[in-house]
This record gives sequence, C-alpha cells and structure tokens, in this order.
Amino acid sequence: MIRRTIPKARHIGLFLCLVSLGGCANSLPIFSKFMPDDAPSTTGSLFSPAATLSSELTAADWEKANQALDTALKPDNTTLTVQWDNPKTAARGNIRPLGDAFVREGDLCRLFASQIVIENVARPTMQGTACRNGASEWHVSDVKRLTRQG
Repeated sequence: MIRRTIPKARHIGLFLCLVSLGGCANSLPIFSKFMPDDAPSTTGSLFSPAATLSSELTAADWEKANQALDTALKPDNTTLTVQWDNPKTAARGNIRPLGDAFVREGDLCRLFASQIVIENVARPTMQGTACRNGASEWHVSDVKRLTRQG
C-alpha cells in the first residue's frame, strides 16, 4: 500500500507544479488602472517594406517597385537599370544593381541604388542591400542616402 501512495503523491506534486507554472504564461491586468493607455500600439507585424525605400510609397507603389527590384537584382544582371511606375499614384522610379551578387548568412544578396519620383519631385538616390532565401521575395535592408565618391 505504501508503494501505491508514493507514486500518486509524485504525480499530484508534479501536477500542482505544472498548474502553478502555467499561470506564469498569462498576464493579468493588475496594474492597468494605474498605467495610462494613451500610447499607440505597434507591432513588428505592421512593418511596411515600402518604408525602407521611402515612407511616401504606398503598398501599391511598393508592389510595382518590388517587381522592378526582382528583375534588377537577378544575379545575371550586371548593369540593367529597371524602371517602374504606378499610374494610379503617379509614383515612379528605377532600381539599378551595384556590384555582383553575394551570399550573406545563406541568403543571396545584392547591393542596389534606387531613385524615386513622387508627385514629379525626385527624391534623393538611395542605396541599400536586398537579400532573399531561395525563391522568396527580396527583403530590403541597410538603406541610406547614396553618396558619390569622387
């Protein structure tokens, strides 16, 4: 009889331990009355890829620009500048590859320059890096104003 109660006691203890730890995964609004909720909520999932080239691009503009980016950054393209435009918003621009494709952390990457015109006003030429894993979409990063050396 003692042999049966020891395993049951272990199971009950383990169950109580797991139940008490499960409460750590939940948050209770204990201090919500004391903390104002005036700040806007932001999450990483709301990031707009268009904002990396220009905060003025709409999602539809980015769709057009991304198609040009895909064509311009193909590894076999060494010099072709690819134009894009969105007749609905009058935004347009071009993407030009800079240098050869390279591998960074297992992704195919490419440097590029981009010129954007919004409402007939040319924005500064930007330089960035775009990388992709396999056949996925290009992810733009490291965007900065292009400075000419000379």
